[in-house]
Amino acid sequence: MLKTAAARVVTAAAAALGLVVAVQGTASAAPKSISVGSGGYGQWNADPSGGIPGDSIRACDAAADGWSVEVRLDIGRNGTWDRVTSTRGHNSPYCGAWKSGDIQEGTPVSIQVTYVNGEVTYPKGSLLLSHA
Repeated sequence: MLKTAAARVVTAAAAALGLVVAVQGTASAAPKSISVGSGGYGQWNADPSGGIPGDSIRACDAAADGWSVEVRLDIGRNGTWDRVTSTRGHNSPYCGAWKSGDIQEGTPVSIQVTYVNGEVTYPKGSLLLSHA
């Protein structure tokens, strides 16, 4: 009887672990949105999903307030913006095209989303730390 109870516990634990891994895998396939306030957001997509390329960013502006949204990607988190996209020159509401390029799996990345207006960058933005 003790062996049967232990077997049930092991089976239940294995099933629970499998469910957690499956849920995490599914959740990572969707793009992650990074809000910069009520007027805009950026998106990061680590893995291809539907028609969205992997290792890609895009900017979305939802408010006609004179500010554009800019998304910057730092590959390797070394302080250099390797990929930049923005909504500059477009009327809101507007989401730009995905800007992508292959990044080695597991590479740490930083994604910053901020408002820009001409040469002025809003001093505070949102930052997401992730992996390719």
